Amino acid sequence: MVGIFAWYGMPVPFEARMKAIKKAGFDSTSIWIDNDNHEDIAADDIPNVVRASGLVLDYAHAPYRNINNLWDEFKSQDMEAEMKTYVDYCSRHGIPILVTHLTKGFRIAQINEYGIASLARLARYAQNRGVRIALENTKHNEVLSSVLTQLEDPILGLCYDSSHDNLYGSPKFDLLRRFPERLFCLHLADNSGLKDDHWLPFRGTVDWGAFVDAFPESYDGILNMEVLPQNKAEQNEDFLARAYASIEALRVQIERKKAAYARKPAVG
Repeated sequence: MVGIFAWYGMPVPFEARMKAIKKAGFDSTSIWIDNDNHEDIAADDIPNVVRASGLVLDYAHAPYRNINNLWDEFKSQDMEAEMKTYVDYCSRHGIPILVTHLTKGFRIAQINEYGIASLARLARYAQNRGVRIALENTKHNEVLSSVLTQLEDPILGLCYDSSHDNLYGSPKFDLLRRFPERLFCLHLADNSGLKDDHWLPFRGTVDWGAFVDAFPESYDGILNMEVLPQNKAEQNEDFLARAYASIEALRVQIERKKAAYARKPAVG
């Protein structure tokens, strides 16, 4: 299945946007839990509108304005409590995955036992409510890698953002190779190599051939894009048509790789 994030930069009413996403051929969408004034309906009404439009709701993205508190000795448990409210939202609406950042900005506190302990407790809380937590790669892949290594928990996995990796990954696509079985969901987008542009795939400097090479054959989730139009004057339907064409082209490449992998003879 292929999907696109619910807010893709077009000032169209939410329900009409969902219908347009479905009409363009997409199977799925994903949402913010707090809507940053993008949406014209209440947060608790959003999942019903998504599903009434015939779309699968892949994940909900947690706010991250306070996320650096996770690593603060005196604020970590407050951040944990805040995150539990987002888990509750997902559980209440049958959303299988909560996406969160681990850091905000370039300057963060050292990864420490306070944050690790909070994440471990949060994982148990989420497990009891039928929700998995996907940790997104942002500016500090070493923090994400350390957390996934220290907490070998099936409830905690990876939300891979190709645009962020193109800017900050060293080496690029390393997270896909290191944690293939823990890939829960995707933010697929391209950029200029200078900033997080959220362009459609194949419009910027991401090496999509290398991405496909690194992409786990075991992943059977949704190929979800987090994209914005380069041309602000573009019509909603035209942008969605181009977006669908780009993710379909990428899906075909991935499926060909999977088929080739399946045909390989067993070793030994």
